[in-house]
Amino acid sequence: MAKFEEVYEDTLRLFNTHIGDSSIPSFLRVKILSNEGLKDTPGKVSKAQDIVKFMTNYDIIIQVNEPIFDQLSDTQKDYIIKDLLAQVHYDMDKDKVNILKPDVTTFSGVLRQHDIDTYLGIKETISSLLEEKKIQEDLAKQAAKVVKA
Repeated sequence: MAKFEEVYEDTLRLFNTHIGDSSIPSFLRVKILSNEGLKDTPGKVSKAQDIVKFMTNYDIIIQVNEPIFDQLSDTQKDYIIKDLLAQVHYDMDKDKVNILKPDVTTFSGVLRQHDIDTYLGIKETISSLLEEKKIQEDLAKQAAKVVKA
């Protein structure tokens, strides 16, 4: 069972500074908790369940393995915090909080052989090719309708 604790003031202050600098709207309430049970990840971001939001008024809950987090350099801490906060997205049109998945998912061995720009370029090329294919399919469907008529 996970053991939750309040984070130290230094950790809370660091998170709050980054939250203030982020695109997260100020009316969203974020709770930072220490959870030593996190093993494979430096932190975890989740949207508060309705009952938790009702009882606590928090919208987002961020868990961090604080004993591990405290041993990181300042640069590494900044990176982890920014990475966690990047998952939080607020859709103004729908008035809804979303937790996003990372947009980069690859193997570290492949990334070591190439650079991130190569990876992103390939993803962009594939997206363009898929969009082009969809346009061609839509045109073919329209042409088939015209022939039938």
